[in-house]
Amino acid sequence: MKRIWLLILWLGFLMPSQAQQNYIDSLQNLLKHTAAPVEMIMIQQRMADWYRSNEQYPEAIKMAEESLQRSQQLSENNLEVTKAYWILSNIYCNLEDFEKSKLFIDKAYKSAEGQHSPIAMAYAHYASAMLYSTLFDSERCVKLIHAALSKIPDPNKEALLTARIYYLLYGVYTEWNDESKSLYYAQQAVTYAEKSGNKNMLANAYAAIAVVFSYKYEAQHKKEYLDSIMQPLDNAISLFHKYPGQVVNNTYAHCHNNKASYYLKYYNTTDPQIKQKIRDNVQEALRIAPSSNDVAIASGYGMLSELSMQENDLPTAENYLTKAYTLILQKKKPYYHTLISVLNSLVTLSTKKNDFKKALEYQQKIAEYSNLLFNEEAASNTKRLEAQFELSKKEQEIKTLHEKSESQKIQKYLLIGVICLGILGAFFMFRSYHFNLRYSLAREKQLTAERHEATLQIKYEKEEQARLKAEQELLALQQQKLQNEVMASQLQLQHKTNVLHQLKEKLSSEEPVNIHQILRAEALSDNDFEKAKFRIQEVHPNFFKNLNEITPQKLTSLDQKYCAYLYLGMDTKQIAHLLQVAPKSVRMTKYRLKQKFGLDADTDLVNFIKEVI
Repeated sequence: MKRIWLLILWLGFLMPSQAQQNYIDSLQNLLKHTAAPVEMIMIQQRMADWYRSNEQYPEAIKMAEESLQRSQQLSENNLEVTKAYWILSNIYCNLEDFEKSKLFIDKAYKSAEGQHSPIAMAYAHYASAMLYSTLFDSERCVKLIHAALSKIPDPNKEALLTARIYYLLYGVYTEWNDESKSLYYAQQAVTYAEKSGNKNMLANAYAAIAVVFSYKYEAQHKKEYLDSIMQPLDNAISLFHKYPGQVVNNTYAHCHNNKASYYLKYYNTTDPQIKQKIRDNVQEALRIAPSSNDVAIASGYGMLSELSMQENDLPTAENYLTKAYTLILQKKKPYYHTLISVLNSLVTLSTKKNDFKKALEYQQKIAEYSNLLFNEEAASNTKRLEAQFELSKKEQEIKTLHEKSESQKIQKYLLIGVICLGILGAFFMFRSYHFNLRYSLAREKQLTAERHEATLQIKYEKEEQARLKAEQELLALQQQKLQNEVMASQLQLQHKTNVLHQLKEKLSSEEPVNIHQILRAEALSDNDFEKAKFRIQEVHPNFFKNLNEITPQKLTSLDQKYCAYLYLGMDTKQIAHLLQVAPKSVRMTKYRLKQKFGLDADTDLVNFIKEVI
């Protein structure tokens, strides 16, 4: 039961309601007419926190990010940057996006460390505590809360943060059933909420005190505790009317519902005045609560239904529960706990009316929604466990780094000790060094002279190598020139042989043709070219070999002659004159050679042959 009442009040602090437009408009108007950057940032963060508490998350994220950007324009590390990260981490924590929440918490810590600011570190600790509270890790949450409190130099100057921290402590100790500490922290939350001027925080703190006194009354049944329940709730309700727009509608609705619940639970409901108070509070809660607030709607109609059942007005009781059931079902994603609670009441009512068929239908619905609730809670718990694992892993890494840092500190101290010993040893070695100084200077001069001599020797060797290289390059050029001259001479010799051969043919044309003689003459010509080819190979040993290797078809002797002429740079006319053939025949031979080499039309034959060498 404690957990349920705490959940209702906690939802009153975190669940959304429609922000009263006049209040938001006034903040937006103030933002438009404010020129001071720091004041603009504070207004943006105030609006972001307001949107977050109303579950208007897109607006909250947008406003928080704008405040972050404006804060970073002032400087990368300042208090407003840390506060912006804190607000963003809270928003994503409410959305159960624990990965992003942890990301912004890490950024908040980094920002706080960069500032060396205790109050910035307090905000980072509080953001982390909120995450652990959502993950149901109360022990770590409390440690972080106390760490945050210890970082606040003057709680009065940071009254709102202090109030939030005490309110979170109240929630943890209420879960632990520690009534004395719950009351203490709730009262502390009231004290600092009053100093902060945040009326919504103050209303929730008043409601927290009422919850603690309800526990005390249940345990001891003292009249003074019963009176102490209603007064804080009346204080919270009066804040709503006195400061329009500054107390969330949900908080106001839950205060009325809680009052009605306390009247129903602890007072005599046969008293017409008590019944009227219950109905008045419930109607006011239903009037102000938005349709998205399942808890307020279901609680209100549930209490009206219970009153009607006490009066034995079962149709009216069923009407209230059916209305609550219908309203909750209209939501895109209903709150299954509330839905199941309403259905249980409908089962009880149907059973009381002996309508067992309808009771069975409602029971089947309960089973259906219970499965959905189980799946939802399983997924949520899995998500929380994964987040807890990642956080534990991160903490272990931080712990390891801390241990490593401590080890490095020890090593540093040891190193300092060794250095001190070294200095002491150096002091004793100073006198010996003094006597050896002159010898060292003389030795150094000698070594310097030797190094200078070695440098000159190296320089001389490099110059000698450069001279030899230049001579080798000159010899290579001369050799190349000589090779070209030799090749030209050999080809000229071949040409003279051809001329003699042609003269021989002319002289012999007057007599009958001697075939054997012509063949012998042709053979002699081929033999002469082979000799020329051999001589060319002596100068360019790989010329003809490379030519034959790169062509798919075998080159004839004539083909090789043409290649040699082309390599020597002779044009078509020169080759035709030397070989005593028509220029057209030379061009045809060049075309045939390109085909043998497998060259396309765009490739130059002469360049190709020269590349062979």
